[in-house]
Amino acid sequence: MRLPLLFGLCFHVAAALPVAATACKTNIECSLNGVCNGGACTCDKPWGGPGCGILNYRKGQRVSAKNLYPHNDTGAPTSGPCVTASHVCDALDTWNGPIVEVASKFHLFNPLYKKGSLLGTQDMMHGVADNIEGPYNWTSMGDMGANPAFVAYNDTTSGQTKFSLWVGGSVHVADSIDGPYTVAGPGPGSNPAPVFHNGVWYATTQTTQEIVTVARIGEEWTKFSDIAPKLDHGTQEDPFMYIDGRGNWHIINHAYDVSEWEHCGNSTLSAHVFSEDGKEWHMLEPNVEPYSHTVEYEDGTLHTYTTLERPNCHFNAAGQMTHINLAADLMSQDGGCKQYTVCPAKEGGRCACTNCKYADHAGTIIIALDV
Repeated sequence: MRLPLLFGLCFHVAAALPVAATACKTNIECSLNGVCNGGACTCDKPWGGPGCGILNYRKGQRVSAKNLYPHNDTGAPTSGPCVTASHVCDALDTWNGPIVEVASKFHLFNPLYKKGSLLGTQDMMHGVADNIEGPYNWTSMGDMGANPAFVAYNDTTSGQTKFSLWVGGSVHVADSIDGPYTVAGPGPGSNPAPVFHNGVWYATTQTTQEIVTVARIGEEWTKFSDIAPKLDHGTQEDPFMYIDGRGNWHIINHAYDVSEWEHCGNSTLSAHVFSEDGKEWHMLEPNVEPYSHTVEYEDGTLHTYTTLERPNCHFNAAGQMTHINLAADLMSQDGGCKQYTVCPAKEGGRCACTNCKYADHAGTIIIALDV
């Protein structure tokens, strides 16, 4: 059975991409996404940039990748908000979840939200596809909550492969990817990003301030390390954590700044922290954002997403990152939505780029990376 790196481990170093770079002295200055050779970074694909801090997107993305769960788009307006003070359109939102490959099938666990809401879920949809970019066939798992994570792991007691779905404050475990899932113990906190490494569990949570650890699910989580680096402005959230083939630790975050309300394609979007041992964490300075707003599709169109959140990455059998799937505002683009009335945390009466999602129709996209 092939288990993707979403489960926390990687067994091969991806092909390297030489780049023109500013001077480096150690691999840390290459974001631990490459090596420092003769004062210049040589980046592992799909990473690029002077410090190997930028994920390069493939050109000509499939149009179907714009929305992996298109079944509740009915009633979404072509422009303007889906939710106003007096009206709610019929379209239902999804907000991304992990994609897992098992036996050459791709499984996506994606929360479906209540009408007019990105705050309350009504179902966990389980999609299965032959291609990671879809189309997916969907079944209902019942309401389990928001912000799921997933880890498949080799159980140290039984020696069997187990499947764990982390959602709603609990860790749900099954013997099959298709379930049934039963609660095995509490999770580490909200919006968890777990990995299973050398027989031990590690995780961070929504605010990405520390790493916690536990030997077995159901035992008490304890602190492993602090995560000190932060962007020079804005807020980091929605962590995705993995350990690469060199044994380096990485966390990719969504990031945002509610003071940014125009030119949304240039607004704060993402962050990346990295560590050689999970103890001492680093970030490129000046800050470099790993993923970006604008995607080019095969029909020649460009879409500049106001926000792309809840990053989940997928890795091939060689351990190379090939895709990133994200929660997306499917409507507003670079111009933003400063005039929206349904919008939390307004500043100066204007709606921030990151908050257009609360009134727009939102969904789940996937981006193929340039490997």
